[in-house]
Amino acid sequence: MRTKIVILIIAVVLGLFAAFAAVNYVESARSAIAAEEQPVEVLVAQQDLPAGLSAEELIDEDYIALAEMPRRYVADGAVSSIAVIEGKLLTAPLTKGEQVTTGRFSLPTEAGLSFAVPEDYVAVSLPNSASRGVAGLIRPGDSVVVYATFEIEDAVTKLILPKARVLAVGVSTTSVLGDSEGEEAGGIAPTSSRAAAKDEVSSTLTLALSPADAEKLVFAQEEGKVWLALLGSGTTEVPGTPGQRYPGVIE
Repeated sequence: MRTKIVILIIAVVLGLFAAFAAVNYVESARSAIAAEEQPVEVLVAQQDLPAGLSAEELIDEDYIALAEMPRRYVADGAVSSIAVIEGKLLTAPLTKGEQVTTGRFSLPTEAGLSFAVPEDYVAVSLPNSASRGVAGLIRPGDSVVVYATFEIEDAVTKLILPKARVLAVGVSTTSVLGDSEGEEAGGIAPTSSRAAAKDEVSSTLTLALSPADAEKLVFAQEEGKVWLALLGSGTTEVPGTPGQRYPGVIE
């Protein structure tokens, strides 16, 4: 009789334990489901986007925007803040409605210059100098105006490219080209070899141009003299000019 009572007690205890475990499991499952259904904001492509666009362009042109979706549908590495991809380039195309993920972005130095060249454009380099290149103050990401002077028949100076984006200065594709000035301010003078290296690195400018504008630049570089002017950050359009000839330039 005592054995039966013991067995009955054990059975009741095990039953209670099983019921408790079942309740816990159901509650955990409900919590997990609720968490999976919780809305999360992520950046989503608003249209089909080609590789090569910068994070700043994506935001400025409203190519990507925040959208809410259940957590369970959020992709690995999904981005909810532009700060995560700031200063980076899109290295793989995005389709409309696709989530923006960190795996699609790389720093310009890692991605390669080709990703910074807009679709249907080419990258063209030209010699740079302090006198013709705004005292060496041009940085990647700036926009410049290109002027050319020709002495074929009647000499003329003319604006040939109203706006061209600078992709690289020397081999640098970032806005920070060197730290020599900072070192001098800190009391450590740059060595002559490092200064020479910096001069060599900054000796060319690479511009993003349409094929037709690239022809103009190459011709002007080969047959004339090229000068650059730096555009302000807020300038969107530069009006055309008739050009200057002698003696009109001094009238």
